[in-house]
Amino acid sequence: MSWEYLTQILSLTGVKDATVWQGVFFSVILVPFFSFLLYKIWIWWKITRPLNMLFKDCLGENNDVYIFYSQMSGADQNYIFTSDQKYITRFPEPLPTDHANLAKQLKRNIDPVTSEAELECLVDVYNILGIVGKIRNIHLGDLINDWNIWSCPIISIGFNPKTIKLSEKCKPIFYKLGQNELSIKGSNLKLKATDYNDAGIFQKTFIKGSRIPVFILAGLGTMGTSITGHYLNKKCIDLGKLYGDKPFCVLLSGKINEGRRSVIIRAAYPKPRLVRRILYYLTYCKFNRDSIFPR
Repeated sequence: MSWEYLTQILSLTGVKDATVWQGVFFSVILVPFFSFLLYKIWIWWKITRPLNMLFKDCLGENNDVYIFYSQMSGADQNYIFTSDQKYITRFPEPLPTDHANLAKQLKRNIDPVTSEAELECLVDVYNILGIVGKIRNIHLGDLINDWNIWSCPIISIGFNPKTIKLSEKCKPIFYKLGQNELSIKGSNLKLKATDYNDAGIFQKTFIKGSRIPVFILAGLGTMGTSITGHYLNKKCIDLGKLYGDKPFCVLLSGKINEGRRSVIIRAAYPKPRLVRRILYYLTYCKFNRDSIFPR
């Protein structure tokens, strides 16, 4: 159907200029259509972004996410809980005869407390969630009051009691915590926290029989937990490219005397799917050159 024929039909309106009807057509039909198409492309791109895929099912504005970490209370020499807990905060207070003197600020009944390494990891987790756009409904889980929370996404920091229980309630679990050693499936490496070294794992998994995601960041020692947060903060996009929304585990190591920036990846399981290796070939090659994937 030509524009001239269409204009003749619509000439009853008093408009006989074909260019006018062409403008109406483009503004009423094509512009909304292409706007809708661009919107759908944007939604698709947002959903399939590597970082969004990694944290899929956590990102909804109304989705609750619980973060658990080690909460410690004071105890006596026999590890019996004591309610009369005392703590001190030390700070420099030079004296004329002792420039290295440290003063102390007295504190009582402030438990639960946590380690500096786990707080570093917690900050990394918050930073990653902020980057991915998850800023609402993030809760710091209490190991006592929130123990029975299993029906929403969980991030567990350190080998605290929640992490140990999650290793029973989740599938798959690709890491193995032995007597002062860490290993993962598909690798013969067994890393220990000895000789200024420490080890950690980052595991993504799901509550059994569901698609509720669980993320575990834990180490043998305090440095091992800290390096997992640092590594995830730096490499979360790459991990999203390699694994998307699938479960996986990486084994990490770091040197205590060199700090958390010394973290390196030692092994990863499973090997990324073929489609991910093709889509993100350069990223896969960057990881594969260190022979971290199972053969």
